[in-house]
Amino acid sequence: MEREQHPNYYDEYEIDLREYILLLWKNKFFIGGLVILAVIAAFLVSSYFMAPTYETKAKIQLSNYEGLYSNPDTAVQLLSSTGLMQKVMQAEDFDLSAARLNSYINNNLTVSQVNNTSIISITVKNDEPQLTMDVAAGLISNFEEASNQYFENKLENDREYISSLKTELEDLNSDLARNQELIQSSRESGESEVASLLIQENSSLQSSRLELRREIEERESELENFYPLEILDAPYLPENPVSPNTKLNTAIAAVLALMLAVFIVFFREFMKEE
Repeated sequence: MEREQHPNYYDEYEIDLREYILLLWKNKFFIGGLVILAVIAAFLVSSYFMAPTYETKAKIQLSNYEGLYSNPDTAVQLLSSTGLMQKVMQAEDFDLSAARLNSYINNNLTVSQVNNTSIISITVKNDEPQLTMDVAAGLISNFEEASNQYFENKLENDREYISSLKTELEDLNSDLARNQELIQSSRESGESEVASLLIQENSSLQSSRLELRREIEERESELENFYPLEILDAPYLPENPVSPNTKLNTAIAAVLALMLAVFIVFFREFMKEE
């Protein structure tokens, strides 16, 4: 019995499939017309009604010197702050409220750390090419100025601190030299207990001197190897908008219209059979 049912099943399947194809072919002008209408509509809307969005990107390398402006997380927060954006916008003759500044930052600015490095990526979007580049350049310029001023003050303070460490080292050397003389004189006068105490004190002073020298060397090495913020990729003037993507929008509209048209055709046929 099962062998006899298989041919009937496939014949019925082939008949149904043929009917579906014929039904679609019968409504080909409706389907094609709807697809063409959707493509034209998507093209017109994308080309003439949707505002273009331009994008520029930049990368900066933070300073290698330990501090506020060399911390990637802090740098991301500062570059994304309303305070910095307000300075940039005022330079462009835009006076925006705090709410509009926050909205602009959330929708038009992306700042992120690159792969756990000290490199920061900055992306700015806008509806005008020149303004897009100017905003990105303004953010970097203001941040760079603040960073340079910060490290200039920090380096000066660290130089003064190293100078005080060297003074402390000279005092330690003087104490060691004086104690050495006292040790010698105590030995000559037979005051062995005094000499022993002085030797212990000298041992402690030598340990302190070693730590002090190590700290001075480390800090001087940091000063010698210091480099300021560097612009790796400067923001550029965008030539073509990143959105709307007319080709993509048109393709999506065509696919959706085709699906809708097929659905309408089958739905109408289903309603007739009912």
